[in-house]
Amino acid sequence: MKTAGKISPPRCGCASKSRRVILVLAILATLAVLFFRKSISNRLVEHVVLANDAPSEELLQHAIQSSPNPQAELLAAWNTGKIVQRELAIRTVASIAPPDHACPPGLEGVLLAGALDPDENVRETALSELNLRHDPALAALAGAQLTDADPEMRLLGLQYLKGEPARVGASMAAPLLDDADPRIVAEALNLMNHWSGEDFGVKMRDVLPVVNAKTGLPEFPPERVARVRAGMERAKAWLAKHSAEFAAAPAAIPAAAFAALRPLSAGDFTLPSLDGPSVRLSDFRGKVVVLNFWTTWCTACIGEMPELVELQKRDGDHLAILGTSLDFVPNDDQVARLPSPGEIRAKVARVVRQRGINYTVLLDETGAVGARFNGGELPATVIIDAEGNVRRRFIGPREMAVFNAFITAASHAVGSEN
Repeated sequence: MKTAGKISPPRCGCASKSRRVILVLAILATLAVLFFRKSISNRLVEHVVLANDAPSEELLQHAIQSSPNPQAELLAAWNTGKIVQRELAIRTVASIAPPDHACPPGLEGVLLAGALDPDENVRETALSELNLRHDPALAALAGAQLTDADPEMRLLGLQYLKGEPARVGASMAAPLLDDADPRIVAEALNLMNHWSGEDFGVKMRDVLPVVNAKTGLPEFPPERVARVRAGMERAKAWLAKHSAEFAAAPAAIPAAAFAALRPLSAGDFTLPSLDGPSVRLSDFRGKVVVLNFWTTWCTACIGEMPELVELQKRDGDHLAILGTSLDFVPNDDQVARLPSPGEIRAKVARVVRQRGINYTVLLDETGAVGARFNGGELPATVIIDAEGNVRRRFIGPREMAVFNAFITAASHAVGSEN
């Protein structure tokens, strides 16, 4: 006798397998769609980062870190030839290849080239990274800064020589004992103290400059200059007796540094001038352009205006100076009340009259051009050659001699300055 109960439905083995296959295929299809969407999203982010003139650092890092090939993505950002992407890219090298790991050749090439870059910020980051990695090319690349027309770069080069052996470093630093800038002489003396075990009687605190309230440039009281000169004479006398001990030269700059260098195009833009008509950067093709970002509230910006006025008087026929005001970009003091465009324009015009500015003044009303050239730190200056390539970008005021050297170099083809 059969026990009463619910009769189980008939089961077919082949039907059960079919349902499992369908379920698996559905899951795979869902994953494929999600992956495809993510892939499209990543590609869109990558495109925005590479095409945008001023992407955010967060956006670039996301694009690199989410890429299936972070190194290739970083190199793509570097090779855009755009100022913002390149600076962000070189700052991101450490996140892909930490200093305590071997640096892939492609990324090392970026660091080596970065130490010779037209952009001051890129040079600083590249030399810092090479120092952390104890890269054997550091001495040669630091040495390359010692002959730069910019005293800030000469100081930068000296700072990265301290880790070098005396036989190499002393011979490289010795010529800087005759530098016109007391800060550089004092830094060279500080290094000579370190390598020689002697004390030449000058400390960096002894030559702290006094900033001129009008120009924003460092100035040195006569007594500090005299102290540096005395130390320099003592160091030279000591070197004359020990010159045979410090004759070694650093290795040559690696070919990879030059191979990774790329032209840095300034691109083009159009901005209204204070006088009214719009001005295109490409209108000045064939001339060297000094693109200077400033604001009416920046003391150092105001201070260097006499240098630019003098340049315009002297070289206005074959040089274009574009003083680009970023006053329309809000600063921290303007959170409560942002002046109207008319008020800003009137303030800029007032400074132009008061300072006797004789060069073209542009109004960057959206801040887009300033962002493209990383003009947030002020004053920021970009030297553009006749072909439209950036030859130098630097932060802070410079003396006339530095402007002269940069403009002369930009008047010649790349590699023919010397």
